[in-house]
Amino acid sequence: DYLVWNAHGNQTTCNVSGFMTAVGVIMSPLYTCSLNIYSLAIVKYYKTDSYIQKKMEPFLHGVPIVLSLAFAFAQLATQGYNSHGVTCIDPVYHPPHCIGIEDGQVREGFEIPCGRGSDGLSEIIFFVAFTFVVFVSPTTTGVTLGMMYRHVSRQERRMGRYGEGALNHSAPQENNNTTTAASIDGGNGIINNMMRSIVTSVKSAVGRLSSRSNSNQNNSTSRVVMIRARAYTAAFFLTWSWYTIFIVFRIAGVSPPVALVYVSGIFTPLQGLWNLMIFMY
Repeated sequence: DYLVWNAHGNQTTCNVSGFMTAVGVIMSPLYTCSLNIYSLAIVKYYKTDSYIQKKMEPFLHGVPIVLSLAFAFAQLATQGYNSHGVTCIDPVYHPPHCIGIEDGQVREGFEIPCGRGSDGLSEIIFFVAFTFVVFVSPTTTGVTLGMMYRHVSRQERRMGRYGEGALNHSAPQENNNTTTAASIDGGNGIINNMMRSIVTSVKSAVGRLSSRSNSNQNNSTSRVVMIRARAYTAAFFLTWSWYTIFIVFRIAGVSPPVALVYVSGIFTPLQGLWNLMIFMY
């Protein structure tokens, strides 16, 4: 407890803490990817709730759960949960009292051998997981978000052109029909054809308005889903940016600033809270 005041626990409690941290660190970015893929399926590919529930949802839940548990158990099997004074996520046990001590030796007054987990496998697993959190997950969320934004932008431009074109092409066609009818029938035929032309024009206008209303409604839904996906992505970066910087300090062998330690400790557990607030809003 010379690293953190009034610290209590042993290697077993450290393993439990490290295991729970590992599950959360991997599962949270994976679920952010799942949320963005779910949003992409609705916005760009117009998948129904039934299709998503039957075809996609098992993978959207299964992949984050299975991969995070696999990583957590792999670290546990390779002695990859070691304390560095704040959390139990170091793949190798190298506290200050182990400086100058060979791996495998236990310094007097301590119980855990120095260099615990230094066989190399735990470090490989740790760096693979870190690479995924830093590169793969942000790339996935960025690509899906870009695809949604591009699709919605194209949809808005297409609907704008379609509305104007429909109104411009309808008037000449109706005038031609009326003129043709007038030249053929004459007298009462002209009146009858004018009435039919008016009725046809009204039906056509109602149809266009209904079509444009449905299109606007779909477009509005797509934009709402896209905005929510943006919010999930922003929450991801707000949560994990601090922790990523913290891990970079640890990999470089430099003690992170105390302020960064506290900020990372505050923000890292808040991913679920941000997601809940976005969903409720």
